[in-house]
Amino acid sequence: MRFVLYKGQSQYGSLRLHVDQLTAALNGLGHEAAIVDLMAPDAVTQLNAALADPPDCFFGFSGVGSDIRSGGESAYDVIGRAYASLYVDHPIHHAPRLSTRIRKNVALFLDRSHVQFMAAWSKGRDFAQLGFLPPGANELPGLPDLSDEAFAERDIGLLFTGTYRGAPQASWREGPDTPARTVLEGVAERMAADGRLPILDAVRSALKDLFSAELSGELFEELIPLLQGPQQFAEAYHRNRFLTLLGDVGAPLTVYGSGWEPLAARYPSFDYGGVGSFEETLSLLRRSRIVLNTNNGFVAGGHERVFTALCGGAVVVSDESKYYAEAFAPHELPTFAWDRLEDLPGLLAGLLGDVETMAAIARAGAKKAQAEHTWTQRAQKLVKAVKQAG
Repeated sequence: MRFVLYKGQSQYGSLRLHVDQLTAALNGLGHEAAIVDLMAPDAVTQLNAALADPPDCFFGFSGVGSDIRSGGESAYDVIGRAYASLYVDHPIHHAPRLSTRIRKNVALFLDRSHVQFMAAWSKGRDFAQLGFLPPGANELPGLPDLSDEAFAERDIGLLFTGTYRGAPQASWREGPDTPARTVLEGVAERMAADGRLPILDAVRSALKDLFSAELSGELFEELIPLLQGPQQFAEAYHRNRFLTLLGDVGAPLTVYGSGWEPLAARYPSFDYGGVGSFEETLSLLRRSRIVLNTNNGFVAGGHERVFTALCGGAVVVSDESKYYAEAFAPHELPTFAWDRLEDLPGLLAGLLGDVETMAAIARAGAKKAQAEHTWTQRAQKLVKAVKQAG
């Protein structure tokens, strides 16, 4: 098959690197994949050339390129080609792009609960294919040395990369006291209390408990524009709770990402290395003993940070996910539960005090991730989904 992959804007450059490595994986499988860089000075020239000699499928992460039109219609409908995307955040953050109608539209999500959310939303019926596809690991050339001796030489004990959003903000509280506001408060409250509760289940629970009501299709349509607030609240709540606990116990955490200045000033044990780019942090993974992860609300899916860090030979400690429980054994990927978060410092201290055990976990996790969770495996499933969409 022939593919054109779009490169767009990306915080830390992560999605742009995803495009590079997915393109290489597709080509490595014998397909023909090329890139159109929508941020390049000659982007229009690149795009016009691709549309003039169209591939079987155009692809963009998180809906990039889905809104390209020709004569008032979707450009993909005009040329009769498929458009596919892997959405790397909750679909509520991408509602406008997911509302764009394309006849051969393949929407893939990194969490099974996101697929369920789309199936419950009327817009989900506009897609040729909805499916589950976790992201793959981004990798440096060459495999890491997985020996005990090489692991012992790693000089970063605990690493966390990502954005710190601060304390959670309840934007809906600024509005009038309405039934909708009561529902949003109930949704946020339930998601904060249970780190593994998808927003669709939280909405249904809040409606039933607060109003003895069921979630109808019409009501869901009315709530969609409002639900980004509770989703963002829950994401920020859990990350803030996780990081402040580690700061309070003096965990020696090396951190990279945006928004860290307040925490770095507050906690002397946090070593802030700056914003950093995604490519730069890849080398940090091969220097790290333990990489910490919070799934950002992916309760039945996976974050690319996990697969990337595992392939880099680090121990990954993450919050629980139904997908991780299915895909990894505990000796390959240790996890913690949000309702027992106070156990996390002890888990980390025990691991950091036992280099041999850490090396064994890192070795097992790397072998599993390198065999089953690279962009090559994801590319195979992408091709299958596009073919099934016709």
